[in-house]
Amino acid sequence: MKLVSALALLFASAGLWACSSTPATPGDDASPDAGQAAEDARIADSGAADTGVEPPDAGAPDSGPPDSGRTYAEAVTAATWMELPNAPMLAQGKQDDIYFTSRTRGFAVSGPTNRVMATDDGGDTWREVFSHRGTYFRSVLFLDDQHGFASNLGPIRGSGITDPTIMYETKDGAQTWTKVSTSAISGPLPPGICNQTKIDASNTIAVGRVSGPSYLLQSSDAGASWTSIDLNAQLQMLIDVRFTSPTEGFVIGGTAQNPMRCTILRTENGVDFTTVFTATVANTLCWKISFPSENVGYVSIQNAGNGEASFAKTTDGGRTWVQKKLRSTPYGSIGIGFITDEIGWVSGEDPGDPVYRTLDGGETWEVEPNLHAPINRFRFVDANTAYAIGGSIHKLTIDW
Repeated sequence: MKLVSALALLFASAGLWACSSTPATPGDDASPDAGQAAEDARIADSGAADTGVEPPDAGAPDSGPPDSGRTYAEAVTAATWMELPNAPMLAQGKQDDIYFTSRTRGFAVSGPTNRVMATDDGGDTWREVFSHRGTYFRSVLFLDDQHGFASNLGPIRGSGITDPTIMYETKDGAQTWTKVSTSAISGPLPPGICNQTKIDASNTIAVGRVSGPSYLLQSSDAGASWTSIDLNAQLQMLIDVRFTSPTEGFVIGGTAQNPMRCTILRTENGVDFTTVFTATVANTLCWKISFPSENVGYVSIQNAGNGEASFAKTTDGGRTWVQKKLRSTPYGSIGIGFITDEIGWVSGEDPGDPVYRTLDGGETWEVEPNLHAPINRFRFVDANTAYAIGGSIHKLTIDW
């Protein structure tokens, strides 16, 4: 499908392109029992998330428990992605984002159904905690177990999205939600948000949006106030973000020039952005970013036009990127997530697309038999637990 055609389908209620909070990840803020989670794993994302910022990868052991003779890769391949039977799901299209504050407590947002859902038992059961008519919830991010944000894509003509509030905030663990006032935002007001990422308990960033325009919001006081930066001169779409400090990070999306190409921008001062990667194939868009460790990162490239499917990879913390082959034909990559530097997954947007898995850092890919496209976001809570959200919610439990 040509990218232009994909844009034409953008506004179908079940088929909106889905951005979501980055790399983020789940537990970077690790939960009440975070000590264990942080030790075992690499709580990732894209980390989305995110996964405020996906924390540095602790690195999986080379072998399993004493005398087991198993590697972590063998433990991953022995595990099975299971669709959670009581989780929210869509007959068509995809849900947008998922975020866990602990191993058991998590939140999911669904743009097509205008809802925020929560679980307290690791996904076995879910309940609605917020809904708002005309709102397309695109991303969810929590700074701690009580304080979180759910972001809205914002009004787009002909889409059925009418709510102009870009973010909703809770300070009581999702019991009540309030609008983030425009008076809290200095600079140009973004019409909507695609993704969020947490740097620490005070510093957080939000970006948007698919279909444009492109703005970045920064907060240094846990969301009490925000400063907006206009990036429209460089990006016509701003989809995902990863920052490692209040001044250093990346944003990804599509070039301001046509034909649009997937592009990655880097900043060292939080204000000025330099292009560090542009895809070689036209009619492409960067969709999700995932850093399993400090130096190794991946970006999915949505190719709905022509040429071989590819992804971007860095091994030096994002200073430089290389474009690597995924398969020889076009593929509308959306969600991408790596639980280690070598082990990860990528999903296509079309329900007929396979989901692929790699065990060698993207050198080779194989079909993941137990996941079904579209998957918009992968989240890694620890070395034993991963979630994937799209048409439904899947959970991977690794015996490690």
